[in-house]
Amino acid sequence: MKVIYGKESTRSDLTPVTKELSWSSSRGQIAQNCDIQVLNAPPIESAGFLMLFSGDLLKESQQFFHGPIVRFERDDKSGDTSATAYELSWYLQKNETSRIKLNGDAGKELERLIRSTGINFNCPAFGFEVKDRLSSQSFASLFTTFTEQAYDKTGKRYFVQHERDRLTVLPEGGNSVVPMFAANMLESSSEGESIEEVYTVVTVERYKDDKVVGSSTRENASLIKQIGRMQKVIDAGEEKGLDALAAKQLANLSKIPKTRSITVSHEDNQAARLRAGWLVKIMEKDKTITDWIVISCNARWKGGQYTMDLQLERRG
Repeated sequence: MKVIYGKESTRSDLTPVTKELSWSSSRGQIAQNCDIQVLNAPPIESAGFLMLFSGDLLKESQQFFHGPIVRFERDDKSGDTSATAYELSWYLQKNETSRIKLNGDAGKELERLIRSTGINFNCPAFGFEVKDRLSSQSFASLFTTFTEQAYDKTGKRYFVQHERDRLTVLPEGGNSVVPMFAANMLESSSEGESIEEVYTVVTVERYKDDKVVGSSTRENASLIKQIGRMQKVIDAGEEKGLDALAAKQLANLSKIPKTRSITVSHEDNQAARLRAGWLVKIMEKDKTITDWIVISCNARWKGGQYTMDLQLERRG
């Protein structure tokens, strides 16, 4: 592994002097953050770039973190430095749109707006239309709003995959490289379930001039008896098939997800790229293979090994 610091054309190899290194991501968080502690560090500046490579060669294909240092502290006595960096998409929360008119698929409109700033940003169609004039807000806030609406209307969640300065929006589980961990690699593992994001009733409403002009409600009666009444109200926007949307989203939102917490150590350089939103596979003790979506990942590197604390989820 290589840890590189760069500012303009200057590059410094921090690998030999890195004491601690960790990075993390979670569902809903656009940019990963990375924390580093460097012994007797060379001069580090705000907005200097931290770059992490899973191999010994500085190949773009091996780079899994690229972003600006947003804060640092240097110990006056030892000269050691602690710093926090975020991936490049951190800048999406530091830049705001003007009041803009949208007219098209939410995903493609998001792509158009962010690309207009010069960012290499690719986003699939989200499957629903937006025809609004939005107030001024950060691009990160706009991304969050549209992806939350996408989940409400299509049942799909999205995350941003980073490849140096290229940002690509993918559906959860859309990673091309799928890590597999054998049960004997797990230092710890516990399973359960969660109803925190489960709903037993779904109501879809359509508005015109701030008045409800259409509504459809679907409920799961047996699940209401089991866990209680939990109602989700969805703004249909431009959608007209309210009954179908309510039925579809109830089927998705009433599934009680299985959860799992694991700690795994490995030396797989491809799996170093693992982040929230990725699909991972686990080969269980009985040799069956189970699929899980990463909800959060807290990773660290030491002595040539990656150790990752993963929160996982799968819906039946």
